[in-house]
Amino acid sequence: MNETPYYQKLKDESVRDVVLHWWEKLQGINPHERNKKQGNQRGARAELRRCYSLDAVLLTEAFRNLWMALAQTGRRRDRDILAWACVAAALAEVRDQPDDKTVTFAKCLGAQKEKSGKPFMSELRFARLQKSRDGDDFLTRLRRALALINKKAPVLSLADDILHWFYEHEGHQSARPMDRLAVRWATDYFTALSAYSK
Repeated sequence: MNETPYYQKLKDESVRDVVLHWWEKLQGINPHERNKKQGNQRGARAELRRCYSLDAVLLTEAFRNLWMALAQTGRRRDRDILAWACVAAALAEVRDQPDDKTVTFAKCLGAQKEKSGKPFMSELRFARLQKSRDGDDFLTRLRRALALINKKAPVLSLADDILHWFYEHEGHQSARPMDRLAVRWATDYFTALSAYSK
């Protein structure tokens, strides 16, 4: 399968590059030699992981580095600062990405857990994730979701979904159903589920 991932909010390639390079640096991955680790960023990751609110994330050095890098793209909007704080905190939990670059975050959640015939995340938890009350609740549920998939998720898909969730949570919804996060997530989740369920 050679599909190009579809990004609802991360449409600008320069923004995607910033997000990916920021995450790689946080993981200590040298983007030029992916098998070689660079400077230790464990402290920065740990600081983000200890944040239990988006306001706390805003005060971290790692978030400031991301926010300043986004400013260089000319695509940063101040009103999106809490959404980007959630992106930073969630990506700090991601340790690795799937080999298949077309896999989305929702597909990872719906994938089969160790030949058990069950998804990594149950349908009930999946529904609760989408219906999170606010940004802090959404971050808490995202962290639980990432733990369920062993912290292996597609970085750009996850970032795009977080930005999309915040956009819709602010009251913006597309007139086209397929452009709504709940529809995209459900499509990907249940497509993954149908591959092994009977």
